[in-house]
Amino acid sequence: MAAVALLAGCATGYQDASQPLVGWTGGYWEQKGPGELIKVGFSGNSIVTREKVGTYLLYRCAEIAQRESKTYFAFYQSLPDAVMDKRSAEKTVTTIVHKPAVYAYVLFFDAPGPGLLSSPDLLARLAPEVKGGAEK
Repeated sequence: MAAVALLAGCATGYQDASQPLVGWTGGYWEQKGPGELIKVGFSGNSIVTREKVGTYLLYRCAEIAQRESKTYFAFYQSLPDAVMDKRSAEKTVTTIVHKPAVYAYVLFFDAPGPGLLSSPDLLARLAPEVKGGAEK
């Protein structure tokens, strides 16, 4: 019971939302489709900031690009934006019952292009903040 109380007092860290022991506090998730798009999301508890959740989402998108052996990705705030190829470099984080949550659609590329984000650059730039530990 003390462990539950301890976890409840910390902000959501960078973690997989499907992990049974800590996933209930939030974390990242992904879903294939439609087509070649991947929907990526991150949700946090009431202690983590909206800015941190946005950072975690971008970092996770870059990790997935790396996993898929792609160097660049297009970041879309919504499915209609993806259909219209309206690319973005950031995501507006909303709150659901006082908890920040966000999702985006990503499409991966091998070569640079207009409005594409570089996964190696994002991973290098955001790693100190993401891997540095959860907020207390």
